[in-house]
Amino acid sequence: MSDEQVERKKSRLSNISIGINIVLTVLKSIVGIVAHSDALLADAAHSLADVAGSIAVMIGLRVARRPPDANHPYGHGKAEVIAASLVAILLVLAGLEVVFSSIRQFFSALQPPDTAAFYTALFAIVVKEIIYRYQIHIGKIINSPALIAGAQDHRSDVYASIAAAVGIGLAIFGFRTHRPLFLYADPLAGLIVAIVVVRVGYRLAKESFTTLMDQVLDAATTEEISQRIQSVRGVQRVDDLRVRSNGSYWVVDVKVSVDPEITVLQGHAIGKAVKASLTKDFGQIYDVLVHINPFHDHG
Repeated sequence: MSDEQVERKKSRLSNISIGINIVLTVLKSIVGIVAHSDALLADAAHSLADVAGSIAVMIGLRVARRPPDANHPYGHGKAEVIAASLVAILLVLAGLEVVFSSIRQFFSALQPPDTAAFYTALFAIVVKEIIYRYQIHIGKIINSPALIAGAQDHRSDVYASIAAAVGIGLAIFGFRTHRPLFLYADPLAGLIVAIVVVRVGYRLAKESFTTLMDQVLDAATTEEISQRIQSVRGVQRVDDLRVRSNGSYWVVDVKVSVDPEITVLQGHAIGKAVKASLTKDFGQIYDVLVHINPFHDHG
């Protein structure tokens, strides 16, 4: 399968996911309001956040693919991170709103949800499970981490809808068997789903803000890159190494020591070899800035 075909398949799956999420969001919202189900409304908020997230990431990826220019010599990779940050904020706000709404329901007269809410939750479970299985199958075939990650997000939606269905089902059971305590299962399920949404948003925000603050990569990855630099002919020592994420790619700043007796031209050639080696062996590395130091035994 060619790169163009892979990109087309990714784009098609992304558009399908967005379309289905929009339909599910509208359906859950309408039925949740009409059928008096906090759990289904919480699930709708989850789906709405997915829609917003997918659109924001699509825009971010489109901007991130722009080539470097005079004002952005390191490219536009952080546009993707900014988009993810906006998604995270939306997730947290949507989740908190449903959290407070569910809590308020515990202190007010509860209405039993209609059976339509239960069937809507079951419908969402089936649809999302089908999308999950199809997308993870395609993701493995074309070896796409992005599609596999997106499929896992669909699976998390399945779990959220299962929680909503259980809560709605218990509330309906309680109403029909005259057990009023079970009526609290619906807002309780809404509270659980909302907390999951807030948690996901918090985790995404933490990862995004870490990247925006130019935190260096983990020690294991940095050590692997350091060893590769050390293996380049002419490099006597790696004096300093900083690798930071710039969205979906990395930028490397490194200081290496070389024989102090060689010419400037030879030192320059070693620096070019370091850059060529890293960009060849690490596909995520976009740019490498190499500073040449004279080597001394005492450091």
